[in-house]
Amino acid sequence: MSNLQPDEALYSLLCKYLLDEADAAERQWVDAWRSEAPANEEALAAIRRMLEVPLPVAAYPGLSTDASWERLRAGIAGKVEEAKRPATVIPIRGSYRWLGIAAAVLVLALGVTWVLLPSGGREEQVFAGGQHAALPDGSRVQLYPGAEMKMESGFGKNERRVAFTGKGEFNISPNPHAPFVILLGRTEIKVLGTRFTVDYKAGNLVIHVSSGKIQVNDPDRRESVVLTEGMLLRRNETKEPFTVAAHIPDLEMKRLVFRDVPLEDVIRSIEAMYNVQVEVKDTSLLRQAITSNFENETIDNVMAAIAFITNTSAEKTGAQQFTLQP
Repeated sequence: MSNLQPDEALYSLLCKYLLDEADAAERQWVDAWRSEAPANEEALAAIRRMLEVPLPVAAYPGLSTDASWERLRAGIAGKVEEAKRPATVIPIRGSYRWLGIAAAVLVLALGVTWVLLPSGGREEQVFAGGQHAALPDGSRVQLYPGAEMKMESGFGKNERRVAFTGKGEFNISPNPHAPFVILLGRTEIKVLGTRFTVDYKAGNLVIHVSSGKIQVNDPDRRESVVLTEGMLLRRNETKEPFTVAAHIPDLEMKRLVFRDVPLEDVIRSIEAMYNVQVEVKDTSLLRQAITSNFENETIDNVMAAIAFITNTSAEKTGAQQFTLQP
């Protein structure tokens, strides 16, 4: 026999609302709840998306609707009091279909480890797994599987701080009065408004900026660097300095664009993109201007093309090492 916990009561009420089975008082309460914070609207949208998928309610046995009525009424009344509205018990009547669906939705929500927090509740929010997270400031983050993001307490007051691990794409809403700060262990990214990708695992860090500008700080090494559109930062271990390169419009597509760029900068971009090391035997070649585009090419093909342009030969001297020589 199952009893509905307070958060479950909220989810169940939202299911009634979406299924058009809520009465006038219930709908009025939900409408007011939706307007309190952007996160509430996103929570409702998430439940709507899950309701659109056919759910085999029979696959979730053990739900006793009759035994849940009193807990559900109490939970809804508690939410009303929390919102500083008249703490009247909202009567529940009509079909019982929504309660079974609500239970299935809750099972799905727990399965994807998405922590949906109603307003006025906990100070911290945690987003995990492959999902699109909508933050209260209007920023959006696409988390890849295995990634986790925690909003720090006081988010939005003086700073918008989150702790992050894994891979994610960030689209940050501008707010010069409250910079967006991402904590990656001891390294931090300070953002005023931009789109960029972060991949941070076990001390290895890759950051690519699609638009705008960010600042990456390492207080332990007293190292700071500003990245703009098309720039890539890589660090293979926490103890190593940052490697920074430009001319990379699209990291996922392995796109490199060079227009009269010195070979020295071309090599730096190739090293950052493919995580390799390239030695140029004739250092006078480093000043030679290169014009070329690459997209979704292997490192072997890129090095062969650079060798052709510079009239040299490219030799693979190790798993991640190349040498250009006359």
